[in-house]
Amino acid sequence: MSIQHTFGAGMIREPLYQWQLEAHPVEIELFRSRPVRRLKFLHHFGASALFSPLTHSRFEHTVGVWSLMAHFCPEEPLLRIAAILHDIGHLPFSHAVERTLGYNHHRHTEQLIGQGIIADILIKHGISPRAIVELLKQETPLTNPTTILGFDHLDSFLRDTYYAGKQTMPPSELIKGLSMQGPYITADEASAIALVDAIVEDHRMFLNPQFLAMDALLAKAAAHHCESNPGMRDRIPTLMDHELIQELLQSNNDVARETIHVLMYEPHRIQVTQEPVPGSIEVKIGKVYKKQPLIGDKLASEASFQVAVKLAELDSMAATYFFTI
Repeated sequence: MSIQHTFGAGMIREPLYQWQLEAHPVEIELFRSRPVRRLKFLHHFGASALFSPLTHSRFEHTVGVWSLMAHFCPEEPLLRIAAILHDIGHLPFSHAVERTLGYNHHRHTEQLIGQGIIADILIKHGISPRAIVELLKQETPLTNPTTILGFDHLDSFLRDTYYAGKQTMPPSELIKGLSMQGPYITADEASAIALVDAIVEDHRMFLNPQFLAMDALLAKAAAHHCESNPGMRDRIPTLMDHELIQELLQSNNDVARETIHVLMYEPHRIQVTQEPVPGSIEVKIGKVYKKQPLIGDKLASEASFQVAVKLAELDSMAATYFFTI
């Protein structure tokens, strides 16, 4: 079975989990649509993809999340669709510029589902776009506001650490120890320990000050470019990563142009300090994704001392950094 994602045969091969699954006709149309295909050109790990080997895309993540949903919840057609569409509102380089420019990718996702080509595909197959939007707001196996892990975060943690070579158990083996208990992911203890290890290691990467600096400086460049170009702020949500790079490289704003040059060609010049210096950007780490599966009917941290100890490492990651060039 080919691993290409053109969906001609209706079967989708997911190499991370080493399984192949059949897609429904509506799912194939959605995967082929422009808003979903655009995710192929957005780096999942943000601007740090410009200086690290973590270059996997939002599209690969989306296929992974869909495959988890199709495997564990095969009789939930609306959740399978929600898995395909949950990230289509992301800006270039995922979260990197979102907060600085005042965007909310969840709201943009809802807009893209509610009108245009995505809505047309859903309605053609007798599916309400509003039903998918509402599903994305609810506590489901896809994602939820509680500490219990959903498929969206599960794939992110496993995919990021896989590409970084930081795993104690291959994803294709780890998922064999997972199952569903109602809407919640449950795991045997060995799989839970390996999973929480991946969660902590992923945090060590994306909260690494050098990685945070790349996102912060890209956001600075984008903000300066928008200030010098009225109307640019409205265009950014539709751009792909390479299009934003070209905009910044050719910017009429010196700060934007010089900053993107450093990010692409001289990231070694970025300085990280724990005290402010003139012209520095402050970034505070206040939020961690302290997610976990269940073991039996308990949170993994309540059922396993090893899980609790490992998960507690996230509490020490709060910090404040200052970045400059």
